[in-house]
Amino acid sequence: MTQSLRTALVFGGYAAKTVVYCLLGLLVIGTAIGSFRQDTPSQKSVFIKLVEQPFGQVILGIVIIGMGCYVLWRLTQAFFNTDDLGTSAKDIVMRIFYVVSAIIYGFGTYLAIKVFTGARSEGGGQSNSEQMSSTLMQETWGLWAIGLVGGLIIAFSFIQFKHAVKADFMDKFDLHKMSAKARSAANKVGRFGFFARGIIYIMVGSFFVHAALTANPQQAGGLQEALGTIMQQSYGQFALMFVGAGLFTFGLFCALESRYHKT
Repeated sequence: MTQSLRTALVFGGYAAKTVVYCLLGLLVIGTAIGSFRQDTPSQKSVFIKLVEQPFGQVILGIVIIGMGCYVLWRLTQAFFNTDDLGTSAKDIVMRIFYVVSAIIYGFGTYLAIKVFTGARSEGGGQSNSEQMSSTLMQETWGLWAIGLVGGLIIAFSFIQFKHAVKADFMDKFDLHKMSAKARSAANKVGRFGFFARGIIYIMVGSFFVHAALTANPQQAGGLQEALGTIMQQSYGQFALMFVGAGLFTFGLFCALESRYHKT
């Protein structure tokens, strides 16, 4: 893969994540303070909100291309070892997570394409997580698979918390090209953003584990269910604002990644 192609994939992917996370953060904050009359935000609602804006179809199309670039970049990292990872258990797990990340964002790209082609309603019935759990439970190994998915998501949440504490995500930046202010900004928004993502992922992983333990697919949940659960707690409005602010700042972190990420 040429250097120019790698740079294009990185820039397009992280630029798309900037749009998605910033808009998601604003929708979550808006829901918390009651300024938006809508259900708890989901990934699909972000795409619906985008397409409703002036030139929204064009904007969403660009986001879809960017998300596709990010999926390709993650797969490139996993299968072409662009980060020069070794054969240690830690490095192998990291490459597996690149594949998992590609799958997650591939599903998000699929949702965006559905909205782009006209599926604008949030709809009712089972959530995507519940549908997946219901399908898996029809297999003899389904409960184990659901539990494994939940365990992997929880493990991924701890990686997010580790990033928030250690700020080791700074290793991904070409620090020589960054000013002192840019490095400081990346450190701050990265810590806050990864912490917020850790909260979401540990809740989603717990939903899947609970679904496996109870053999009840309705216990599975994704982003929308996690945000709804937060809102139902004591001081849930403030907690939801905190998470929304964290998701927004993660979008800002992605903007810095699109500009300064090592390729």
